[in-house]
This record gives sequence, C-alpha cells and structure tokens, in this order.
Amino acid sequence: MLRRWLIEICLCAAFAFACKGFAGEYFCTNGEVIKGDPISFKEEGVVFKKDSGGYTDTIQWPSFTQDTLKLLAATKDPYAQYYAEPFIEIPLEELKAKTVKPPPRIMVGEVDRISHYDPAPGFLNSWLTPAGLLLLGSLYAGNLVAGFSIARFRRKQPALVCGVSAILPVVGPAIFMLQPEQAPAAPVFEEESPAHAEFKDPNISTGASAVTKTMTRAATVKDSAAAGYEPAIYTKGEITFNRRFFETKFPTFFRPVLGQKEKSVMFVIKEGAKVHEGIRFSRVTTGDIFLVPASGGEISISIGAIESVEVKGR
Repeated sequence: MLRRWLIEICLCAAFAFACKGFAGEYFCTNGEVIKGDPISFKEEGVVFKKDSGGYTDTIQWPSFTQDTLKLLAATKDPYAQYYAEPFIEIPLEELKAKTVKPPPRIMVGEVDRISHYDPAPGFLNSWLTPAGLLLLGSLYAGNLVAGFSIARFRRKQPALVCGVSAILPVVGPAIFMLQPEQAPAAPVFEEESPAHAEFKDPNISTGASAVTKTMTRAATVKDSAAAGYEPAIYTKGEITFNRRFFETKFPTFFRPVLGQKEKSVMFVIKEGAKVHEGIRFSRVTTGDIFLVPASGGEISISIGAIESVEVKGR
C-alpha cells in the first residue's frame, strides 16, 4: 500500500515539473507574475494564454522586466525579437566595446560665384541692358506707328512721314502733327459772263450752254446739304442717265430713313409716256433704278428709258 502511494506522488511531481517547464513564468515591473504561453506579439504588447485558462489583455512592452524581455526576445518568433529589442537596456561596457564608425567628413570646396550686379550703372549704361534695349525697341516701333497714323490723319504720304520718323524719332511725327491738314481741292465751276449772256438767244440750246447748265445744277445739288434742295430738272439731252449719276447726285436718298432736308423733296421721273413720283430710291443697278413712292413699295424704272428727272419740293 505504501509503495503504491509513493509511485503516485512521484508521478504528480513529475507532471507538475513538466507543466512548469512548458508554460514558463513572465515577470512584470509591478511585481505581477504571468504564467502561461505568449501567443501574440504586437507593437502594443504581448497577449498570453493563461495556464488556468483564458487569455490576458495586451501587456505593454515597458511593463516587463529586463530578464523577461530578454526571454521573450530569445523565442523563435521574429516579431518578439523585433518588438522587444528596443526596450532591452544595453550595459555601458558593451556599448564601449562596440566599434563606432566616425561620421563621414564633409569636404567643402570652392564654387563659382556669380558676380554681383552693380546697383548704380549710370543712365547711359542702363539702356544697354536687355530690359533697356527692349524698351528702346518698343519706343522706336511706337514712333513709326505714330508716324503712319499722323500721315493718314493729316493726309500726307505715309512713306514720307514714316521715313522722317525713322530718322528723327519723336521729332519727325511732331513736325507733321503740327502742320495743317491738307483739304481736298474744291471743284471750280465757270460762270457765264454777262457779256456772253447778253447776246445769247435763250431759245437756242448749244453744247456749251448744256454743259453750263449741267455744272450749275451739279453745284446746286452739292450745296443743297447746307441750303436745302432746290428744284431742278435733268433731261436726257443734257445729262447721261446711268447708275453713277444717281449714286453721285442723290447719295443720301438711298438711306432707309431720310433726313430732315430729304423729307421735303420729291422726285418726278418721266419714263417714256409714264410719269413716276417717289420720295427716295431703294437700290440701283446697271440697267434699273428702283423708286420708292410715298405710299410704300418700289417701282422699277429702266434707266435707258428715262426722259427726265425732276427734283421738287413736296
């Protein structure tokens, strides 16, 4: 009986010793002892499976003692060694024993430096810089453009004005700008002398008298812009009716809206045996003139069949 009890006691002791060697004990800095197996190594800490059953919370790495950290770093799990080594303190003797490589020596050599800009180069030298040359070129081009514009405004030859402006910048355009504008030459109309009119038979129509009448009527129509349109009659024998005649004699009567002076004028055009009356012209072609009556619409009149054109007041 006694022999049987001894055998059972030996078996229990052996089992307890085996269990203790298998699980292990892990000590914390606060005096806590954890009995179990580590099952998870994380950056935050370690999770253990307790011998009594269940799992511990994540125990942070700084909570373990130095011996426990070394024990955990010696396990086969690579994560345990990776996370535990930063918290293991290395003795000063071991640090001194390690060979420390000196830092690399930085060699500072001479470099090419840009010469400093002179802040006060002088008035003339400042125009020789890239910015100064660009400004001079812009001013010279503007001088030529101004010369061309002045030539058109003053009715001068553009080549002459631009040439003088290129030789004398600023001064050349100013000279032509101060000159008066060239007005176009006014047409000269010859008047019939009183001596010639005294011996002239009013019933006889000669070529010279026809030309005089035509020029007098043209002058009357030209001056009508200032003095109003006066009555006039243009006949086929004295005037050649064509497209140019209507465009040069009555240019303002082709407008859709007539002016105050044009509203007081009426046209009477005789086309063969037909007589047409209107207030303005809508359009004109090479062979036809289109007259607009006061009632509206338009009348097509053959220019070749026109006998006379009378301008009278309404």
